[in-house]
Formats: sequence, C-alpha cells, structure tokens
Amino acid sequence: MKRSLSFLTIVISVLLSSCMPKFGEDTPTPTTAADNSTAAIDKLNIPAGFEFNTTADVKFEIGTFDNNDGPIRGIVVSVYSSPENELLFKGITGTNGLLTMTQKIPTYVKKVSLQLSFIGLPSEIVTEVKNNTVNVTFGGKNPKTYGSIDQTNQVPFFGARVSAQDYPPYDYLGTWNNVGVPNYLDPQKDIVTSEFLKTVNQTLPESKSYAAKHPENLVVSNRNYLYVKELADVWITFVHEGASYLNALGYYTFDPNNPPTKIKDISKINIIFPNVSYAGSGGGLALGDRVKIGRFPGGTAIGFVLLANAFDANTKTVGKGLNAIYGHDDFNVESDPLKRRHFIVLNDPATNRFILSFEDRNREQNSDEDFNDAIFYAMSNPVKAFDANGIPLVDNVSDKDGDGVNDYDDEYPEDATKAINNYTPTKNTYSTLAYEDLWPYKGDYDMNDLVVNYQFKEVLNGRNQVVEMGLKAYVKAIGATFACGWGFQMPIAPSAVKSVTGHSLKDGVISLAANGLEAGQSLATVIAFDNSFKQMKSASGFANTLPGSAYIEPTDTLRMNIVFNAPVEKSTLGSAPYNAFIFKTSERGKEIHLINQAPTSKANPALLGTGNDKSSTSAGKYYKTANGMPWALNIYSEFRYPFETKPITDAYNFFSTWSESAGGNYPDWYLKKAGYTNEDKIYKPNR
Repeated sequence: MKRSLSFLTIVISVLLSSCMPKFGEDTPTPTTAADNSTAAIDKLNIPAGFEFNTTADVKFEIGTFDNNDGPIRGIVVSVYSSPENELLFKGITGTNGLLTMTQKIPTYVKKVSLQLSFIGLPSEIVTEVKNNTVNVTFGGKNPKTYGSIDQTNQVPFFGARVSAQDYPPYDYLGTWNNVGVPNYLDPQKDIVTSEFLKTVNQTLPESKSYAAKHPENLVVSNRNYLYVKELADVWITFVHEGASYLNALGYYTFDPNNPPTKIKDISKINIIFPNVSYAGSGGGLALGDRVKIGRFPGGTAIGFVLLANAFDANTKTVGKGLNAIYGHDDFNVESDPLKRRHFIVLNDPATNRFILSFEDRNREQNSDEDFNDAIFYAMSNPVKAFDANGIPLVDNVSDKDGDGVNDYDDEYPEDATKAINNYTPTKNTYSTLAYEDLWPYKGDYDMNDLVVNYQFKEVLNGRNQVVEMGLKAYVKAIGATFACGWGFQMPIAPSAVKSVTGHSLKDGVISLAANGLEAGQSLATVIAFDNSFKQMKSASGFANTLPGSAYIEPTDTLRMNIVFNAPVEKSTLGSAPYNAFIFKTSERGKEIHLINQAPTSKANPALLGTGNDKSSTSAGKYYKTANGMPWALNIYSEFRYPFETKPITDAYNFFSTWSESAGGNYPDWYLKKAGYTNEDKIYKPNR
C-alpha cells in the first residue's frame, strides 16, 4: 500500500512539474515534457480566420401557407438534425406566415428535418443545409415537393377488382398516376383557409387523445356516416395524413333503415383516393385536392373505409393491404366494443363542411387515439343536403392568452409573455466548454484545466423574442492549480436585464449590481461561480483528470435564471454560450475567452498580446497563438476530454485535420465514432 501511494505521488509530481506553474507563478517553466508533446500543435497550418467552432450560424426561413397562399400564423416549427433526429430548436411563424431565425447548429449537420404538428400541412420536410441557409415552404397554392417522389410518369393505372374473404370487391372512379393521384381530381382545388385549418387543429390536435377529450363524441349513438336528405352531388376533399402507410380511402352506400350487419353485406367499396399520402411522403396529394364521388338520391347513407397500406408502390394498384378500418364499428377488430370506433364525422356549420377523420391504429394497443391519421371533409350541393342530427360539432379555436399561438401548441397557454422553450444543446443533454488556463502562455493542450458542462434554456414569446433564460451548469473536471471563476457576457446593455438569480459566489471577488449582473460592466455579464475549487472539491486540486484517481461525482449543479425587462430579439442576443469565459479567482482581470471573443471591461488589457498571445484589439482578434490555436473550445455535445498532459491532438485523431481544413473535414471529430479517438488517452471515470 505504501509503495502504491508513493508511486502515485511520483506520478502526480511529474504531472504537476510537466504542465503547470508553481502556485502563485504566472509564467510556466520554459522547458517541460509538455513542450515536446505539443510540438506538433505548434506546427499545425491553421487557416487564418478559423475560429474552432463546432457550430455554425444558419439562417432559417420557413413559410406556412394555406392553399390560397394565405399566411398561417402561430405554427410551431421544430427543427431536427437528420438523420439523428435530435431537436435543434423551435420557432413560431409570424403574421406573414414566416419563421425567420438565425440559429447555431452543429457544423456536422448537413440535413435538417422540419417538423410540424399542424393538420393540413405535411408533418415533415427533410432538406439540405446549403451555404448556411435553409429555405422551405409548407403548403401554398403550388406546394413544393422536397422528397424524391417522381410524378413525371403519367401513364394511367387502373385497379383490378379485388374480392377476398372479408373484403368486398373494389370499384373505381377512374385511373391514377404512378403515385396514386387520381386523374379524376377536380381541376380546381377547394380553398382551405387558415381559419378552417385552425379549427381542425383545435378539434383534432396531433398526438392528443380525442377519446380522452371528447369521450361523449365516440358513443355509438353518434352518427359516423353521412346521410343524404335530398338529391345531391357529393365531394370529398383531402385535408391531411399523418400515417406511415400508403393508405387508400373508399366509400360504400347502404340503406340507413337496413344497415349492414356484417362485412359481406357491403356490395362494393368505391375507391376515392388510391393513395392517401402527401407529395414527398410516398404520394402526391395536396391540401384541397377533391373528388366528386357522385350524385346520390335522398335517403342514401354513405359509409367510409380506410384500407391500411393498400396502395402497392410497385404495382401501382390497390390491394388488400394490412386491414380495413370501417365506419361501422362492429366491422373493426378490437375485442372491446367501446374501442371499435375508428372513424368520426364532425360538423363545422361555419363552412358547411363535415369532417371525416380516422384513427388508423388498434385502439387496444399502441394507438394515441388522436383520430387525425387521415382527414377529409365532405361537401354537398345543395349545401344543406347532409343531415346534421347526431353529428358532434367541431371545437372553437382557443388562444386563452391571446399571443397568437393556439393553446394546443403553446407551452404557456395562460401566459401571454411566454410561448415555447428552446434548449442548447437539448433538454436532456449538455454542451461543454473546455479551457487551458495558462493564458497568455501556452499549456499542454489537454483542454482539461477547467471543463464546464452547460445547458441553456431560452423562453420565447409568440414573436420569437427571448423573455427569460435559464442555465444549468456544473464543473466536470479541474486539471489546474489556479482556482477559476466562470461566466458569460451577452451583447446587450445591463439595463436590459431585470434580474439574475442562482449564482455561486463564495470568495467575495465579484461585485453585483442590484439586478444580479456583475457591476461595472458595459455589457450584461453574468458570473455563475467565482471559485472552481469550491464547485468541485479535491484534496490534490485536480479533479477527474488523472488516470487511476478516484472519480469525483459532479454534484453542485448551478441553476440560474435570467429575466429581461423587455423581450429581446433573438438576432440581438445571439446564441449560447454567448461570450463565455473564465477568470483567475485571485486576479479578476485575467480572463480567457473563446477565440476572437472580446474580453469584458473588467479584463486587464495590458495582458493582451503578451506571452504567446497574439491578440490584436485593433483587428478584433483575441485569444489565439501565432499559429491560430485557441485557449478554449466550445463543444456542442458533452466532451470526452483527454487526461492530464495528453494533448487533444493525441487523443482525437482528426482534430488536426479538422483544424487545418478550417472545419471542412471531420466536423464531427469529437463524436464517439469508430477510429475517431485514442481511448487510452481520454479520461474515463474510475468508479
């Protein structure tokens, strides 16, 4: 035991002498083992202007319009990386139907998935990030197709009559193209306004159980078919689909006084839409596409059936598919009679439309029961030809707080000042700031002198302005003998901030203004903590950087809250981590920032350009060496840092390639991928 302790003492002594100055010294020993191990870093040919960013500013312009080019305000757009499907941020469309926002996203993200939970528009569009720009429009008079569906082949396809056990034979209204778009669509789309779509969304919001909200509307006594009172022409209009299947929609007629009691009582199923899928999502339909299904005498009842995954993309025909979902409850498969209803009819008196809506999953298994997997509406001429008795009404649109974001999308439905939350990086993960603390002198580039994990939350109002901010942060590792503080500066006046709470200030070296910002600063500056050693205590001063040493579990997580006096434009505030920096606890003026981030007004300007630092205030260049290396890195995801004295170039195989290519090659160099790391040089907890 004594021998082991002695050996560990020698190892620590060597590490201390090789990479750190003595306590109280600002200048490192000129000849060290670290000099040899970092010689390769000094030889890196780093392009001028490269700032070692793992994120990039991308301008997003996303439009949402009805099929008459009317703007749809208040839609929440969620932007995910593709194919990782990691939520990057959310935003809200304005009165012009546009979401325009510049947001930092990881530089390795080359495609994004734009997702809506809005009935009447495609639920997802995947597109490339080109020249740091994303420009996409959902809907409109002539909706664009962002997928790979080819509709150029207009050879008409016709279905064969299908007659199989438990399936009535199919009949057809005409032919269709290679993705199942009927050649018998009305030449003019029906106009579907944003007001009507908001009514549908209020009534049948995505992933919210209609069965829980309106159980009274699913009782057997409510009619789930159309009853034609007088001779009338009938049209069925496509509104939305949210299923992964290539479903088909059909109808059948019956005598309401003698309804079918078994499937074989239905003489035939007339196919309306062979493929109920959006353009770019396996089909070619668009909002407002409608079909005249015929002229019906008074006294006719019209039932509907959704044929699950019945359109065959190879043969271009309608087959049996997986199963049929009928308007007649007893023809569906659930054992519980109360769960057999899959189809509802809803009356919208304001538009004389009857909404037809399906739930396409087994309601006894994994169904969300939102009844919006396929939505259509029926209209007649004369307009009052349908009997409305026994048919529930649609819900009224609700925006309780009047902020322009409907309640079903509003994370704060009763607070007009707040609408949604955005997180950096995500709600359940952290980004990392990794520092070398010997500035203005070079260190060993193990990037572990102070490692801080952080997560920012921005609370946005209905106009995408930031009204409040939250921060969760903790010290993950300390590989230094200097105690440091950590904070960040925002590019706004201190007077713009109402309050800051949640600091961890224990050494009395920071003076706070009444609003909780650091006093005496020209820009709003938040100091999260003033002594890293008191955030993570270790007998040696080192914490979670030495191989074989006991792991210290980070427990002191800061939870800060920042409230603004007035909403701040996102373009003004910028993106997390803003201008994050550390400072020496015993010398507040000694700050270390990310490359080319300006020091605060509390920094000592006399230190700039000294030692190995090549800062130039006149050129706006800060915290970089002669060959362009930084003293700090911001890593988008949680960073697996090197252990003590192991330079980052040795631990990460493609850091050098990334640096010398100005970020063009291996932008994901820090991810845990095969061949990316030398695992024996990366710190791992010794639990």
